[in-house]
Amino acid sequence: MRLRLLITTIFTFLFTFTMASFFSPSSSSASPLGPEMEPWHPESKFEPFGSGLDVSNLTPVGEAFDIKKVAVAFLSQRYSIDPTSLFYRNGYEDDVTKHAFVGEIHDGIPFSNEIQGHVVFNKQNKVVTVSSSLVTIATASISSSTPTLSLEEAIKSAEERLHGSFVPPSSTATIAETVQDDRQFLEYLASADGSATLVYAISVANDSEGTSFLAYVDAHKGSVAAAISYVAQ
Repeated sequence: MRLRLLITTIFTFLFTFTMASFFSPSSSSASPLGPEMEPWHPESKFEPFGSGLDVSNLTPVGEAFDIKKVAVAFLSQRYSIDPTSLFYRNGYEDDVTKHAFVGEIHDGIPFSNEIQGHVVFNKQNKVVTVSSSLVTIATASISSSTPTLSLEEAIKSAEERLHGSFVPPSSTATIAETVQDDRQFLEYLASADGSATLVYAISVANDSEGTSFLAYVDAHKGSVAAAISYVAQ
């Protein structure tokens, strides 16, 4: 009886192992994204201001409080950043506070979402907290804002490198319609060495392998400079 039970147990284990190996993804299906492909995330600074920091001096006399203008002016002043390189990205308001997210821009092209400032105001329009990952980059370290490669070439590079297909930002848009406005895909990707690279930000997915990426393709060299996986590893 014990021998039969032992044989049955061994058989069940071998069968389970064999079937698991058969149905498990092969090594060729493994994600092509390695740690070295992750984009650089600058250190974020966080400052609380208790009951609120008065920033009324940032609103010209006779004008109403404008969260977009004040948030940009505050971050510029606080971190010694040229105000013309900042822009209001988006924001929202709840029952207690108002939030403003500010991005960085160069020659009309925004930096990736990893580079931004977040200013929180109370209902009295005072700053209660600020966090910032904004960077100061010398103009000489920023690549040209005019891409050398076309969007079509960048898409091909991302598809080949990440083993997927291009995902247009609109489900109803064709690739032909999408590539007509290639500037919407251009961003600057900042690096730890203080430089910034012009990239195309392209979504690529492979349903059969269960992968989905945001690829940053160098707009001058054509290589994938970095990528973010949308799927938990």
